[in-house]
Amino acid sequence: MAATISLFFHLILFLISFSQTTIINGDNGFTTSLFHRDSLLSPLEFSSLSHYDRLANAFRRSLSRSAALLNRAATSGAVGLQSSIGPGSGEYLMSVSIGTPPVDYLGIADTGSDLTWAQCLPCLKCYQQLRPIFNPLKSTSFSHVPCNTQTCHAVDDGHCGVQGVCDYSYTYGDRTYSKGDLGFEKITIGSSSVKSVIGCGHASSGGFGFASGVIGLGGGQLSLVSQMSQTSGISRRFSYCLPTLLSHANGKINFGENAVVSGPGVVSTPLISKNTVTYYYITLEAISIGNERHMAFAKQGNVIIDSGTTLTILPKELYDGVVSSLLKVVKAKRVKDPHGSLDLCFDDGINAAASLGIPVITAHFSGGANVNLLPINTFRKVADNVNCLTLKAASPTTEFGIIGNLAQANFLIGYDLEAKRLSFKPTVCA
Repeated sequence: MAATISLFFHLILFLISFSQTTIINGDNGFTTSLFHRDSLLSPLEFSSLSHYDRLANAFRRSLSRSAALLNRAATSGAVGLQSSIGPGSGEYLMSVSIGTPPVDYLGIADTGSDLTWAQCLPCLKCYQQLRPIFNPLKSTSFSHVPCNTQTCHAVDDGHCGVQGVCDYSYTYGDRTYSKGDLGFEKITIGSSSVKSVIGCGHASSGGFGFASGVIGLGGGQLSLVSQMSQTSGISRRFSYCLPTLLSHANGKINFGENAVVSGPGVVSTPLISKNTVTYYYITLEAISIGNERHMAFAKQGNVIIDSGTTLTILPKELYDGVVSSLLKVVKAKRVKDPHGSLDLCFDDGINAAASLGIPVITAHFSGGANVNLLPINTFRKVADNVNCLTLKAASPTTEFGIIGNLAQANFLIGYDLEAKRLSFKPTVCA
C-alpha cells in the first residue's frame, strides 16, 4: 500500500513538473527544462531510497560511465554509433515531442552520444517506458532513411534492411542496445520544430529506466544539435544550466540563438577536435588552491566535459596534488566514505561543509578561462558527519580527465560548435 502511495505521489509531482516546464521560443532558438533523474520530478526512481543512497547510486553510475568514456577517448575509437558508454548512466532528462501529430517523448539528454532514438512500434523487444511507445505509421512526418545514402553510411553498423531501408544497431558497453531503422522525423520543443535523423528502435534492452530513449547531444553529424543546423538552419549551439545535485529543481537547456552565453563573468576556452568527434574536449592547464598551483599534463584536449558523469576525474598526478593541498588547509579529522566510492573525506560533525574551511578550487583552462569551483562543486555530504571530495583519480596510465556535472552546477555552460568554443558563466541555475 505504501509503495502504491509513493508511486502515485511521484507521478503527480512529475506531471506537475511537465505542466510547469519552461519553454521559450524565438525565431532561431528555444529553451526547455532539464531535471535530474533522482529528483522528486523524475519518474525514473520510485523507490524510497534515502538522499544518501541516491547520491551513492549516482557516484557508482559515474564511476562506471567515466571508465568507459576514458577508455574510448584513450583509444580514439572510430566515429559512429558503436559506443562504450551506456546512456542509461546519464543523469539528466529532457521532454520533447516527436512526430505529427506530436507524441510526448521523455529522453535521456546525453552529451556522450550522437543519435537520438526512440522505442517504436512494432516492438520485437521493448522495455517498459512511462510514455506511449511511438508508432511511426501514425506520423505523417516520418520517412525512412534509404540505405544507399551518406546518412546511413555515417553509422558503424548502418546496412540495408527490408525494401532498402537503413537499419542500425547501437550497442553500449553495458550491453544495453537499440536496434531498428533510421528515419527522418519532426522533433518539437514548445512551438518550435526541427527535422532530425532518429533511430526507430524495434528491439531495445533495459537500462534506460522509464525513458522513451536517448537525445544525442554529442558533436557528431547525427546529433540533435548538428541536425538542427543541417535541416532548419539553427546555429550549432546549445547551453545548459544545471542545478545542484538532488536539489529537486529544474535546470534548463537552450538551443540556437537562445544558447548564446554572454555578459559579465563569462570565460571561454577552445573546444579541441579529436578523432572521436562525439565528445567535447577542452584543455585543463592547471588547478590552484590558495597559493599552490598544480600543473596538468601538457596535452591539448586532455579533459572531456560531460553532462552525464557526476564526478570529476583527474589524471592521477594532478589529483594527488589537489589532495595534498587540501590536507594542508582542511584541519578536520579524515574519515572513510561509508559507501566506498570517494577517497578523501572529512568528519564535519554537525556542521556544514563551509565550516570545514574548504577552499575555492580554481580550474585553469586554456585561453585564460579560470573557473572558480565553490565547495558545492567539489564536496558533498555523503552520510551523517561525513563530507567527501567529489574528485577522483584516473588510473595511472590514463592521460585524460572528465569535468563532471557536480563541477558544472550553477554555471551556464555554452557549447558553440561553430566557433569551437566552450563558455562558463556563474549563474544560479535552480
